[in-house]
Amino acid sequence: MPSPFAHIFRLLWLLALLCLVPFHAAWAGDKSCDVEIAQADRLEPGDDYDPFGGSSLGYNRVELRFRGNGPPCTVVVGIDDGQYGNRMMQHAGERLAYELYKDGSRSQPIGNINGPESGLFKLTLDERNDRAEIQVYIHVPPGQVVRKGPYQDRVVLNAYELRNGTPVGPIATRLVQVRTRVREVVDAAVTVNGATRPLSGTSGVLDMGELSRTGGGRFDLTVNGNSDYTLSLSSENAGRLVAPANGGSIDYQVAVQGRTLSLSRGTSIDLGGNGRYQIDVIVGDVSRALAGTYRDNLILTISAR
Repeated sequence: MPSPFAHIFRLLWLLALLCLVPFHAAWAGDKSCDVEIAQADRLEPGDDYDPFGGSSLGYNRVELRFRGNGPPCTVVVGIDDGQYGNRMMQHAGERLAYELYKDGSRSQPIGNINGPESGLFKLTLDERNDRAEIQVYIHVPPGQVVRKGPYQDRVVLNAYELRNGTPVGPIATRLVQVRTRVREVVDAAVTVNGATRPLSGTSGVLDMGELSRTGGGRFDLTVNGNSDYTLSLSSENAGRLVAPANGGSIDYQVAVQGRTLSLSRGTSIDLGGNGRYQIDVIVGDVSRALAGTYRDNLILTISAR
């Protein structure tokens, strides 16, 4: 007569076997879809980013490969929000926003598995069609005035197997660098006699009125930029107001924020950051000058550095 202990032992062994079989089957099923994400080392727009230019858009290819010998494999692919969250590239503590899209018209943003289904790529792979390619468009919106330099982020591409309409996984992942370079840019405007115009290609007249001894005038220069820059001033008549009718001339100088600059050979001053600068025109003694209309062309140039 077998002992009761032997029956209990067999019962426990059978229960252990019943528990192990389903677990092993599920584990084997996880390996039935064997894919890899290839050719996705970085995502970047085609050109450097110009904060004062138009938007920056570029596309990049991502390839998936089927490595299994089993039945057709349907996968969905998504991309997370990146290292800094909310799709942001970073450089020197400053952040540059970007977005990823499935199409060039930017109608379908790419999301991750926890977002809308429309934000995922859906692909079917098998031994015959063992490769598939998706295109990822990266868009950097205009008007982000950030410091010049290289900006980067890292995102994770995730591939999930689609089983009975339910994503399982991820079964493949790949870390991808997102990057662009921000150009050094400067935008400037001048305000003369209350009228503000862009500095580029603009001419204005500073009317200093009728002078009987000394005098002058002023105008303002407003600069916005993402780098240091140089303000250069040059005079057509080397710092003299000239009256063509009588051949006379009057010396003058300019001062930027109280700093007097000579115009005999042109001059430059290094500046940086956003700012509004007052430029004073200082006319010397005119008591001995002949009556007439005196003028000069003062040329201002802003150069990023």
